[in-house]
Amino acid sequence: MRSDATTFKLLAHAGCAAPGAIIIGLCAARLARHFDEVGVTLAVVFALCLLADLVWIRREVHLLGMGELAREPAAQFLWSCVFLSLISLGLGMAVGSLLWFEGDFVRRFSLGFWTLMAISASYPLFRDAKRLADASRWSGARQA
Repeated sequence: MRSDATTFKLLAHAGCAAPGAIIIGLCAARLARHFDEVGVTLAVVFALCLLADLVWIRREVHLLGMGELAREPAAQFLWSCVFLSLISLGLGMAVGSLLWFEGDFVRRFSLGFWTLMAISASYPLFRDAKRLADASRWSGARQA
């Protein structure tokens, strides 16, 4: 498998976890205003989906990181996925607080801050995916 295809596959897996974290953040902000069964149910369902996505990413990365050269980039990519999910959770909470509470300056600033954080977190994720794809290609070439 080419390095670009592996990079795209890794980014697609990591991109599946971010929307789930945003929805969990939306549910958490909604629960602050209306604590009901619907919000709790949605938060739990999407939290389980997020955990399943992160476990799936770990499984896929573990398969790529079998070689000695790919172990460190594999761990770095997993941490990048976790931090992108945490930043996406903050972004979801900022969006939810702007939607369900009055939109004062602090909430608008918070939304802008978390949006910039999410954009800036995408570069390390892309960089780590590329490093892992290259390392898995080289370690696979050495073992073959």
